[in-house]
Amino acid sequence: HLTTELPHRQGSKGSQADYVTREMIFHFLWFDEPLEEAHHAYLFQHYPILYEIKSCIQSFRQIYECGNMPFLYLFIENHLTSGIVSFKSFAKGLLKDIEAVENSVASPLSNGFVEGVNNKLKMIKRIMYGRGSLELLRAKLMFKI
Repeated sequence: HLTTELPHRQGSKGSQADYVTREMIFHFLWFDEPLEEAHHAYLFQHYPILYEIKSCIQSFRQIYECGNMPFLYLFIENHLTSGIVSFKSFAKGLLKDIEAVENSVASPLSNGFVEGVNNKLKMIKRIMYGRGSLELLRAKLMFKI
């Protein structure tokens, strides 16, 4: 028996089912949104890797908030020897393009807006492929941007 909360992805505190959704865990880890104490205790008891994931996210964010280059190198060094394969891979990826990573830490400027517009244009192009004239594509691009 599922509660009425499931379709809304809010989790449940029902008498027959008590669950946490993936979205709730993601919001807890990424956005630091609180979990109920019982859910928090259960997750960390059964999935201790969550401690490391949360710590990794927080320390990486701190690097950008402080703009501290030594923290970046400590972060990379710590995660190159991590027991979590994904963390090792992430650290190796940072090292491969270390110059760009250093620039992103040191500078408050970002090209995120431009990248977002490019992604939107590419999505529209894929949707429109083979479906209309150049004029229709141009009109759709002007309307969406």
